[in-house]
Amino acid sequence: MTFLLWVGLYPIIFVSWTSGALLSSDPVLMFAKEGDRVILPCGLSVGSCSSMNWTEKFLAWENELVTAGKVTDSNEKKYHLLKDCSLEISHMERNYATMYYCKHGEQNWGVFLQIIDINESQPAAEDTIELHCSLSRYTGYVPCNDTRIHIDWTTAGDVPITGKRFRFENPSVCFSKLIITKKITDHHRTWKCQLVLNEEVKATASYETRVKEGLEEVFTPVGESVSLLCRNTSSLRLGDSLVWALNKKTLANMLVENNHVSKDSSLVISKLSPLHAGDYQCMASSEERIVFHKIRLHTLDVLADTDPAGGNLTLTCVLTCAKECEENFNLSWSGSNQEDWRGRLLNVNNTLINKLCLPVWPDEITCSVYREGSLMASKSWHSVKSKQILTWMGLLLGLLMCAVTGGLFIYLKRNKDLSTGSADARSSISMTHVYDVIQDQEIQQQPKREADTTNDGFYSLLQAVN
Repeated sequence: MTFLLWVGLYPIIFVSWTSGALLSSDPVLMFAKEGDRVILPCGLSVGSCSSMNWTEKFLAWENELVTAGKVTDSNEKKYHLLKDCSLEISHMERNYATMYYCKHGEQNWGVFLQIIDINESQPAAEDTIELHCSLSRYTGYVPCNDTRIHIDWTTAGDVPITGKRFRFENPSVCFSKLIITKKITDHHRTWKCQLVLNEEVKATASYETRVKEGLEEVFTPVGESVSLLCRNTSSLRLGDSLVWALNKKTLANMLVENNHVSKDSSLVISKLSPLHAGDYQCMASSEERIVFHKIRLHTLDVLADTDPAGGNLTLTCVLTCAKECEENFNLSWSGSNQEDWRGRLLNVNNTLINKLCLPVWPDEITCSVYREGSLMASKSWHSVKSKQILTWMGLLLGLLMCAVTGGLFIYLKRNKDLSTGSADARSSISMTHVYDVIQDQEIQQQPKREADTTNDGFYSLLQAVN
């Protein structure tokens, strides 16, 4: 009923907004999603904003937000009049989707703000997930016939959604459905819908699906660190603690290297290996062993081998899956010189392998794993030759620094020796002058015995110095 009501009202609303005599031009069309910070422009040329008014309007209902340059709405914290007279809405909500206009004298400037919204609807079949994306106001859908706009669906990585288990329905250009054949690995997956105007994305809304008894899928390169988050722990009872298990065996009873549980109860594996691939779950330590969250961990590795005879390089990209690798997994090579390297793909038990034989060694090449076209993880291999070049460059740089330092030391020491020599010469001249003065004094007078002894000692000292 609500949908039919909007079908009837939309043309009337649009005509009343666009055909108003006071509007200086057609309303500016803007899109946003809930939670966005939005700035509504005012295209009127005014010297000062002190006489500017802003009003929101829906049918015959009006609400003045700004009067004579000051926010007058009761929820004034959400509205701000900026220096250029534009209106800032700090946090968008669904019921803010309506018509706004700024007014100065007899002139009006209109802004038609619409909210893109995504939600999950109860599907007709139990094995499906149904997501709705629409331009919405309040609780209804806004049908429209504007051929300039359309809705696209993508994955979290902005990759267009394709595949046999996805189906799309588009009742109007402003309303689209994504129907997914459900899998347990759709748990905590993010889907996006994009509002496109004239082939340009104007707004994007995202939604994370939850699947009962589902598990979250994680892909991580070998050798790196991974943190597995334990979700939904609000039902943990007082006195209970969290326990992690791998393939239904508690980690406390298993020898699992390089792992520890952090303060937020996440399981941290500091150096991942293919042996860590598997199904993890965090649960309560009580006898009931209530499971809070499940994670399926896959590992990605790149191995290198050389042919002693021909010197060819063979690279092997290995995806070790927790169980069997699914059909929608794919391994792809990419290098610095070529965008795409084609290898030979094999699926053996729980391992997906892509081998690549190269007659020429690239400086770097990367293997990436994709799930339904979306990039999940990558691991790069660097040429040993390039590493050796970097090592030799580092060694030469070190030798150069040593030579510069040594030359500087010799230069400073030589200057110091010259300075010391000059000081010694000046000291010798001074002491000789003192000796001559004392000798003249001895000729002119006859000192006491104590003075003679002192003079003899001082003379000996001077002689030693000279």
